[in-house]
Amino acid sequence: MNGLTISLIAIGALIIVAVVLFNWWQERRFKQQVNHHFNAIQKDPLLDEQLPIAPASTQATQVNAHVEPYLDTQQLNVADEQVLDFEMTLPNQAEIDDVAIEETRFVALSELDDNIPVTPKPSIDALYSELINQEEHVAIVGSNQEVELLESLQSSSESLHHDSEATRSDTKAARDNIEEPNMGLPAMLHAQMDLIAVLYLADASTVEFVNHKLNSLFDDYDKPVFVHGLNADQQWVMLSHLLPDAVVSRFTCSLQLADRAGAVSRSVLNRFQLAVETLGLDINAHVEWQTTGDVLSIANALDTFCIEVDKTMGFHLVHGEQGAFTGTKLKGLAEAQGFSLAADGSFKLFDESAEQALPAFVMFNRDHHPFSLEMLRSSVVKAVTFQLDIPHVHHCTEAFNQMVQVAKQMAIGLNAVLVDDNNRPLGDIQIEKIRQQLKVIHATMLVRGIVPGSESALRLFS
Repeated sequence: MNGLTISLIAIGALIIVAVVLFNWWQERRFKQQVNHHFNAIQKDPLLDEQLPIAPASTQATQVNAHVEPYLDTQQLNVADEQVLDFEMTLPNQAEIDDVAIEETRFVALSELDDNIPVTPKPSIDALYSELINQEEHVAIVGSNQEVELLESLQSSSESLHHDSEATRSDTKAARDNIEEPNMGLPAMLHAQMDLIAVLYLADASTVEFVNHKLNSLFDDYDKPVFVHGLNADQQWVMLSHLLPDAVVSRFTCSLQLADRAGAVSRSVLNRFQLAVETLGLDINAHVEWQTTGDVLSIANALDTFCIEVDKTMGFHLVHGEQGAFTGTKLKGLAEAQGFSLAADGSFKLFDESAEQALPAFVMFNRDHHPFSLEMLRSSVVKAVTFQLDIPHVHHCTEAFNQMVQVAKQMAIGLNAVLVDDNNRPLGDIQIEKIRQQLKVIHATMLVRGIVPGSESALRLFS
């Protein structure tokens, strides 16, 4: 049972508890209203009137005396008045109708069981599709987000200061003189995976001067360190890509907090922070850290996330009853499917829709002997492995479906069998289970804000 199923069960239990509490509250409210309208009689003049007690000296004679019944008219008059008062306190028909209406609003929980609409449990496919749609929506509007924000701020500023021309002029002058346009941070940096410091130079300096101060400052770090400068076109560029005579007014220093080797250590964090602060003093720059909170805890949480989602999905193609297949036949079928033999000895099929030339999935020798042209011409192959690296593939679901289709077509041509790691035949049910696990991992990465196949994901899972 995965975390998503447990969350859905917990939500259903909370809904049932809420219905029970609501019914209890309605019943309690109804009882209070009934008690308010039908107050108990505090004193009955006919029953609670105390008779006078005779003196002790006359009690003996009253025992044997015959007492004739009599009617006390004064007490009857008092009783009539009290009964009349009691009748006047009875609720009228309108109030009784109101109580009846309130009573109909309360329904026992047992009667609600058949009438409560049951919300269908969302499937993994539905949740995954919703996340993918959100990701595509963010990608579409992301390029226009800053323009829309500036237009919104400009419209709000005009409406707020419409009646105060002087205030608007002062604000504009202050913004022009003090605040430069907010250029954000370099696109490759990620707030959840980098410790970022922005250095604002008191006087614009050349790249050569900054590089001289940076000489060997960030060497021998076990995690990547990036330095970006803001060029004359107000674009963030790696400092190493700028010309020595280029002028910069600000630049960033960032340290990646984790990768596949683990999280950054406390000593490296302290060393980096001290180096940046020292650099700021040397070049007369104001240092502004973009990360808040305990950086080491953020790094450890990021490493835990990496371990959770850093998975590969794959299966194997083993020879059938006719024995091992020749390397030349494997090469021909692989190239027909779009594979190309890479320098590392594996066949790779690249994602043409990706911005970078990244493989959608790979095929390699299950015996871990790298393929080569000479080896394929002279050898036979017993089994090959198809593998997809989830964090490195943007459209991993489509890539997995394509990998399954290619493997099945090659299985027919090679007279091979599709099996799992335990050499058990892989059917459609098992393939669907793998697909669902892949969707869960992909969705987890999207929720974290790290898109599979993006530059941030490639840095983090390297």
